Amino acid sequence: IQGSLKQVQKLLSAHEASYMQSLRNLKKKINLLLSSATRQNTKAINSTCPKLDSLINGRKLGKSHVIGHEVHFLCDPGYELVGSESRVCQESLTWSGQQPTCRDINECASSPCLNGGTCVDEVNQFSCVCAKGWAGVTCRTAAASTLPAATTGPYVRPSRCTIVQGTTHCTCEPGYTISGRDSYTCTDIDECELFHNGQAGRLCLHACVNTPGGYRCSCPAGYNVTRDGRSCKDIDECATRQNNCTKDQMCINTYGGFQCVRVDCPKIPNATYVKTSLIFPRMQFPRWRCWSSFFQCSCSCYPTHPTHTSPTTVPKVLKKL
Repeated sequence: IQGSLKQVQKLLSAHEASYMQSLRNLKKKINLLLSSATRQNTKAINSTCPKLDSLINGRKLGKSHVIGHEVHFLCDPGYELVGSESRVCQESLTWSGQQPTCRDINECASSPCLNGGTCVDEVNQFSCVCAKGWAGVTCRTAAASTLPAATTGPYVRPSRCTIVQGTTHCTCEPGYTISGRDSYTCTDIDECELFHNGQAGRLCLHACVNTPGGYRCSCPAGYNVTRDGRSCKDIDECATRQNNCTKDQMCINTYGGFQCVRVDCPKIPNATYVKTSLIFPRMQFPRWRCWSSFFQCSCSCYPTHPTHTSPTTVPKVLKKL
């Protein structure tokens, strides 16, 4: 029995020694991991590149300064980038390339001003100070004082020009067009002449009047222009009381005017007549009426006398209507 116990005691001692060695090894590994984590945290704190300055007259794209990240630069219109367009945060915690700047583009470099004009460089554009006798965006057009009288006035206006990539583009206001080879002068478009006999028909029913940059339609006396601006509508002088007819006269509206007509019932002894107005109530004729089928005057007497229909003929002007 004692021999068996001694063997068990040796076995336990061996296991205890192995356990303690494993525990010591585990503690070493934990210490190594803690030390590595501490070093990585310290490195992470200090592993960013310094902040880059913003561009004057430009902007910076990208906010991260961590290793491997890029920052891009753009300039405002009218400026060009000088330096690196993109910069990368390197392992050495420094940025690649050089700090860029935005430089104003010299629009006068192409000498756009002609005929002795002086170019003034501006932001994203230029202006010309023209010599005496010249005018226009690039001093290409003779001044108004030297032009013939026929080329000045509301029917001639300067064009609007811009320069894109060294090429001049000129446009005119609505109703005007470039005048021949001179792209700096705009002349009025005569719409009345251009569309007089076009496929789309005439612009106006009666008369077309050309105006600077457009046109208008006019109507003869006695007519108004309709809402569409092209047609003419007769003015009803009788309905609108734009007439000089007396109370004893009938106002007859005609195309482009009116006529005042007096219609009298016949005089018959021992009979009293009253004129009525049942046919033209809107024309303000309170004293008679006309039968359109017979063109006769109907005169109604008072109850003490019989009704009499006179064969009096209505004036010819009524028959025309």
